[in-house]
Amino acid sequence: MDYQLKHVLITGANEGIGKATAMALAKKGFAVIMACRNMEKAEAALAEIKNGSGNSNIELLPLDLSDLNSVQKAARLYRERYTRLDVLLNNAGIITSVLEKTAQGFERQFGVNHLGHYLLTRLLLDMVQAAPEPRIVNVSSHLHYRRKLDFGTLRGENADSYDGINAYGQSKLANILFTRELARRYPGIACNALHPGVVRTRFGNKPGSFYSPFWTLFKPFLVTVEKGARTSVLLASDASVAGVTGKYFWPRMGARYPSRTAQNQELALQLWDWSEEAVKEWLV
Repeated sequence: MDYQLKHVLITGANEGIGKATAMALAKKGFAVIMACRNMEKAEAALAEIKNGSGNSNIELLPLDLSDLNSVQKAARLYRERYTRLDVLLNNAGIITSVLEKTAQGFERQFGVNHLGHYLLTRLLLDMVQAAPEPRIVNVSSHLHYRRKLDFGTLRGENADSYDGINAYGQSKLANILFTRELARRYPGIACNALHPGVVRTRFGNKPGSFYSPFWTLFKPFLVTVEKGARTSVLLASDASVAGVTGKYFWPRMGARYPSRTAQNQELALQLWDWSEEAVKEWLV
């Protein structure tokens, strides 16, 4: 690994938008660290990105965002291996139609899409701050619109009335609220969120998913992963957004207004405090 290069850590980089983002940034000369849960898929993606980019500065980091112990271990391992982190790209996400829980008992979509990334960010924040041009990028979704943040459901308490799409939208709302609070607390870091578009991945048609038939039907009309990765790549690398922070971006449209709920700074602070309390055991 060349420590003179800018380092980017990408979660969920073994497939879909994350993999396309890793390829694009590798081609731009970044040292890319792919944080992944499935190491078999990650090894194959690593070889493909090295071959496709001509960049040998690509490495893997084991990370399971549904287990806070794994998140803590991954952050420690990163600190042991590397001396810099220029860009933290919180890309990984899940969607499910049935109630599942993380290792620590949180509703799984919220646990993976927000809480695991919250902990990872907090544990690596000082390294990002030390970078010459620090950036944090959070992949959200337009499905955060018309969602509310219900703190009474974050451990899946209402199992009988579980709504997977609503839970997903709530986790994506949390991504934007987290971004805005990060930007307020750390003005020296360019912290931005984005909607990647509706992208042609396996995201919505994993085996057993209620959404799978619909996703398969409309998949030919969706954008490619390369197009879906463009906004992530822009926010991670482009000079035009170096001083931009606290914003929410759409493909081809630039910064857009998120929902009114996502702009509620009091709610953003409440989420930060709730998240901090939830992971305090691992914030060491």
